[in-house]
Amino acid sequence: MKDIYELLNDMDINDHEFEEMKVTELDKAKVKKALKESLRPKKKMNKWKKSAAASVIIVGFTAAALGFTFPSYASGIPVIGNIFKFLDGGRTAIYDNYKTYSSEINQSAESNGIKLTIQDAIFDGEAVSITYSLESNQDLGDQPRLRGRLDIKGTDGQSGGSQISKVDKNNYVGLVTASSFLNRKESDTVHVQWNIDNIYIQDNKEYIEGNWSFAFALKATENNIQWIDRTVEHNGVKVSIRKISITPMSYIVYYDQEVSKEIQKKWHGVDIDLDIRDDLGHGYSGKGNGGSGDRGGYNMSWSKTFEKLDPNATKLMITPHLRLYEYTSDNHGSVEETRDGSASIPIPDKSGKGQEEFVLEEIIIDLVK
Repeated sequence: MKDIYELLNDMDINDHEFEEMKVTELDKAKVKKALKESLRPKKKMNKWKKSAAASVIIVGFTAAALGFTFPSYASGIPVIGNIFKFLDGGRTAIYDNYKTYSSEINQSAESNGIKLTIQDAIFDGEAVSITYSLESNQDLGDQPRLRGRLDIKGTDGQSGGSQISKVDKNNYVGLVTASSFLNRKESDTVHVQWNIDNIYIQDNKEYIEGNWSFAFALKATENNIQWIDRTVEHNGVKVSIRKISITPMSYIVYYDQEVSKEIQKKWHGVDIDLDIRDDLGHGYSGKGNGGSGDRGGYNMSWSKTFEKLDPNATKLMITPHLRLYEYTSDNHGSVEETRDGSASIPIPDKSGKGQEEFVLEEIIIDLVK
């Protein structure tokens, strides 16, 4: 519950504008059930699951549980001071300090009854994170999708992610990230161009065509890079920690995975994740930035951003976790969309079945200050 109040503290609203919302007995029962579930001890999160969807669920629960309506929101946003923290829901603390070090962009574009405003943006040396608000003259459903291209000039591609949360009937806030830029020339500045062609309403499968375009430059935050070059290996899978980049609000770990031919023949997929704690006993939450590598996804270079490093820490203990798994309809797409239409992708038969998980040898790093 503490996280709910922290979120409300970030919202710029007038207390007198609250209105009580009539609820049915069924609604009350749902709220009680949600509150009880939120107070239960947290289960250990499956480290392989993605976090974006969970964030949206938590935000949605917040509005429902309090039973408030927000009539003033329909007349205009922004209404949330820290979108980074709002969307994170106070779960991971990764974005706790991003607002402080981000740049206020405040660019708006309006088309076909929908106004998009870029609020803040930040470049940590590896990833670009952009917050935005969306005002619409109609309800776009719970999670409309903004469809368009986010370009980092001078690069050949990147990975990325996005999340969006409904604030009230016609207003939303969102976060979009881009990282793992291919062939980017070393520079402390990136030039960002974001062109959105349409917005997809998932509820009724409707597209709203329009033109929302933004362009701006971002200078990287201060960062201290430490080269590591340490490798551990388990049964034909090598994990190498290449470097760490420490910024005022987070730190980024760059690592590679190399998979032997024997493992590639046996298993469809190989994943590596990192658990990190320091010599003070603190554990760190992280968010993957994506990666690049071979077509099969076996030999890859990754990066992962973790929450702010404790300034008194002198060592980091990094524990790689290895997962070998079989492709199924639940974890692997079997259809590829091409310009000529859909094409089925047959899954090759391999001897590895189900999944196997292993904890690799810990890598201890002395932090250089």
